Amino acid sequence: MVEHSIYPKDMEMVITTNQVNFYYGPTQALFDISLLIPAKQVTALIGPSGCGKSTFLRCLNRMNDTIPLSRVIGNIFINQKNIYAPGTDVVELRKEVGMVFQKSNPFPKSIFDNVAYGPRIHGEKNHTRLTEIVEQSLRQAAIWDEVKDRLHANAMGLSGGQQQRLCIARALAVGPKSCSWTSRLRPWTQNQPRGSKI
Repeated sequence: MVEHSIYPKDMEMVITTNQVNFYYGPTQALFDISLLIPAKQVTALIGPSGCGKSTFLRCLNRMNDTIPLSRVIGNIFINQKNIYAPGTDVVELRKEVGMVFQKSNPFPKSIFDNVAYGPRIHGEKNHTRLTEIVEQSLRQAAIWDEVKDRLHANAMGLSGGQQQRLCIARALAVGPKSCSWTSRLRPWTQNQPRGSKI
């Protein structure tokens, strides 16, 4: 495991990686990534375009599994579980590790239906509960005040920044234990998402 840490020994780590290497066929994209990511903290991966930030984040919920000839060597633990262990339920993992991409991808549905989509496919049918989840998630993504009067409007009509925050709300709506995103978002001040985790 990671031998040296800047964090106190008793601090809870939500993600631990140990000598992670990733390959697209014969091309190596990640080299010996050993990293500790504490719970309930914001952690930023900063680097130039093409250096592997998104590849690494996709490893955290095994989205790279769908790429032919790709492979991971090393260990990634989320909440002390090796996510590459045989028998890992990848669908459940992706529920726990949300992803939002730099290019916003709202569904061509209403704002409400975008956020309610995940809870619905996971079995939530109670409209009152869905309404609560939608409001809470939009508040956490710092967009509630901007959209609360037009929840049934098409999400494609939102600005680019609003679409990005809507996608963050959609990821938060399923209650992930961690949430990762690649972004060119401007730093937030008063509108910083609250309650989001990485």
